[in-house]
Amino acid sequence: MSTFYYSLKDYLKKRFAERVQRVTLEAGFTCPNIDGSKSVGGCTFCTDDGSSSGAQNASHTIKNQLLEGIKKQSLRFRCKKFIAYFQSFTNTYADIDYLRTLYDQAIDHPQVVVLAIGTRPDCVADDVLDLFEEYTKKGIEVWIDIGVQSSHNQTLEKINRAHSYEDYVDAANRISARKNPLLRICTHVIIGLPGETKEMIWQTAEALSKTPVQDLKIHQLCIFKNTAMEIDYLNGDIDVYSKEEYIEILAGFIARLRPDIAIQRVMGEGKIGELIAPTWADHGLKNKFLEDLFKYLEANNIKQGSYLIQSV
Repeated sequence: MSTFYYSLKDYLKKRFAERVQRVTLEAGFTCPNIDGSKSVGGCTFCTDDGSSSGAQNASHTIKNQLLEGIKKQSLRFRCKKFIAYFQSFTNTYADIDYLRTLYDQAIDHPQVVVLAIGTRPDCVADDVLDLFEEYTKKGIEVWIDIGVQSSHNQTLEKINRAHSYEDYVDAANRISARKNPLLRICTHVIIGLPGETKEMIWQTAEALSKTPVQDLKIHQLCIFKNTAMEIDYLNGDIDVYSKEEYIEILAGFIARLRPDIAIQRVMGEGKIGELIAPTWADHGLKNKFLEDLFKYLEANNIKQGSYLIQSV
């Protein structure tokens, strides 16, 4: 484990004994809170492509996207193993036979060791889990990336998630009940959502620590162009944290997480030209943020799970 928290780098080194790099894939999915089956408009923070980092060309086949991504990442990082990551929107929201045709293109590449699927807690049906287990029998690790964002239903309603926290707990418990070590639950949360106090944010950390979550991606609230939140932000109805405020609350969040949860991400970067706020999260500033975070954690003697230990 690194000095302050159990990082994705720590996990990958232990699991695969070498560098593993992510290749992002776009399959042209939508979501039930976009197409009208549950709501319309999507999450209020969501961009047109469903991703703050920008989508690849979804008109390319998954196979071609993967080949291009592996070639690029191999040259940049000199790595030989890869994570095939279906990122934008709800990547389990389709007929099972159609899902199979997409996923098969990714897992058939001999250098792919992890299949990561971005989805929602209300779109993790048992037949999807059955398909994932078929892949684990081939030695592929499957990360089920479930966006929940908050444990507070009033917040989920406010940002138009169109699912409940209880939906997340149900999905996590059904995945865990499979007792498959190659099925991993990766949960996404956002710190700084409208109306949430730092106590509410820390309650989410404590709530998640009571679930079978194995990995966590933590993002600060970002305001992107062409989102519903952009209008609210420009009108002064919502605000974002300064870097100092975010680091303080993030530190408290980390302190309330079980030590065995691998933290895959602690901040989100905005792609050049897309991010409105906060400016400290512009592309290329991640290393400076991590440096400041580590200084704060060291100065305040904070490590992952330290608050849970003290409160026992």
